[in-house]
Amino acid sequence: HGVVLVAHDPVMVQLADQVLALPAPVARARVRGRSPAGPRPTAPPDGPPPAPPGTPTRIRFWDSTLLAALASASGVALTATAGWLIVQASTRPAILTLLVAIVSVRTFGLARPALRYVERLRSHDVVLRMLAERRVEVYDAVVPLTPGALGRRRGDVLAAIVDDVDSVLDRELRVRMPVRGAVVVAVLAVAVGAIVEPWSVPVLAGTCLLAGGSGYLLARVGATRAERRAVATRARLSDAVVEVTQTASELTMWQAEGRALAAVGAISDELGRAAVAAATWLAWARAVVLSVSGAGVAAMAWLLAPLVADGSLSGPMLALLVLMPLALAEVATSVADAGALSARTEAAEARLARIAATPPAVAEPEHPVPADGDDEVGLDRVWAAWEDRVVLEDLTLDLRPGDRVAVVGPTGSGKSTLASLLLRFVDPVRGSVHLGKRPLRDLALDDVRRTVGLVDDDPHVFATTLAENVRLARPGATDAEVEDALRRARLGDWLDSLPAGLDSWLGDGHAGVSGGERARIAIARSLLADQPVLVLDEPAAHLDGATAEALAAEVLGGHEGRTVLWITHADAGLDRVERVLDLGAGRTRA
Repeated sequence: HGVVLVAHDPVMVQLADQVLALPAPVARARVRGRSPAGPRPTAPPDGPPPAPPGTPTRIRFWDSTLLAALASASGVALTATAGWLIVQASTRPAILTLLVAIVSVRTFGLARPALRYVERLRSHDVVLRMLAERRVEVYDAVVPLTPGALGRRRGDVLAAIVDDVDSVLDRELRVRMPVRGAVVVAVLAVAVGAIVEPWSVPVLAGTCLLAGGSGYLLARVGATRAERRAVATRARLSDAVVEVTQTASELTMWQAEGRALAAVGAISDELGRAAVAAATWLAWARAVVLSVSGAGVAAMAWLLAPLVADGSLSGPMLALLVLMPLALAEVATSVADAGALSARTEAAEARLARIAATPPAVAEPEHPVPADGDDEVGLDRVWAAWEDRVVLEDLTLDLRPGDRVAVVGPTGSGKSTLASLLLRFVDPVRGSVHLGKRPLRDLALDDVRRTVGLVDDDPHVFATTLAENVRLARPGATDAEVEDALRRARLGDWLDSLPAGLDSWLGDGHAGVSGGERARIAIARSLLADQPVLVLDEPAAHLDGATAEALAAEVLGGHEGRTVLWITHADAGLDRVERVLDLGAGRTRA
């Protein structure tokens, strides 16, 4: 039932495709935000072993930080040692005099890429584990918001779950870790300078502080506004792309695809301008880092030149110390990059926090009461609203077992809101909705949706087989029962035409499914689920007249004990119902 709730929202179904790849009990538990009973599933044989539960992220990152610092320190040591070696070799000393330096250059040259490789393996392994955990956390926070608190076609939510989570995790990998690593390298460089020549310490310390600090602050301050705008614009772009994709056929029909694509292009251009602004500030920050490092080289040479002249410092050692500020520029540049990225991660974190703080439209009762077994549903003087707009006023409706009731009315009259009330996607602002003698607010959501099923006007086809798409409604159903549901939904001829029958793959990248076929797959799900109360929201919207009539005959003339609420704009099925509720006119007619 949790998956059925998710499938009502076009954004969440894209993520549900991934959840459905898990074993069925695990998938259902994940969607509800709980862990399945029994042992936890293990990683695939070819995957890495699971991280120990409860391991603090900070502890798991310190070994990666140390490896990164050692790799950067190897780069600094390589440059400094090479400078010493070149100057010393110019005096043509005995080869044994250069042997230690030659070995050191080779060691640092090999250590730098090797340590960097190991650091990347370790840090990315930790981050990818964190990414999986964080996306499940965000997914669990978002599921209760659908569809009532988020609405439909929310590409910004998809951007939050994908792009923003990635950005937040970049804070550990590309913000905090480079800064910590730079601090370690700076301490090592100052320590080496103090051992070789104490007068070099102020220059090395000043270079590290000024280059790293000014680069970080300049990049962060300059990129903050641009990155915040970029994060918000990226969400708008995702929202626009999702909406254009979902309404592509309607846009083509009304020759509005040009305007829609132009709108998407304008948002994309705005995102590009924000990215350019952020990159410009970062370029200036890097320029400052290089300028400070160059100034450090000049200051070191000016400060230590007298020591070389009086013989207290050798020329090779001067070369070693002079090149250290230049070698530290690479480390300081990574700090400037971290400053720019920190602005993006904070903006992404703020958006995720806003989503997490969004109250759900409905909530599980703290102490749910059991259903009384009565399948009668109804509304008692209900008022319903979306945000501040009232869409239903003082509506009373009783649906007894076996009733066939149609709901008609103009767009915006509250037909889909009525369906959402019966499935408790939203709660009324006044009045009550009941199942049997129990208010829906007092029942567990699973109990409500186990009794009341919905076929909406935009059903989703998952990227799996036809059989599994239908079996979603009743996981224990046999192939024969699935096929019977498909034929009763008037998909028999289409099923016979598929090369693999029930095993044919549907969804993205597989066999194309028309709007009418999607609608009938959703009908087949409802027939297979055999719920006592069935709500159909525009079930014939994508069907031709003959197919719509045949489908109405199957649904409205089928199971006599099932209650059917038929919400429609068209005339199909109206002659097969007992009552018609006209929300536009505010009256019921037989």
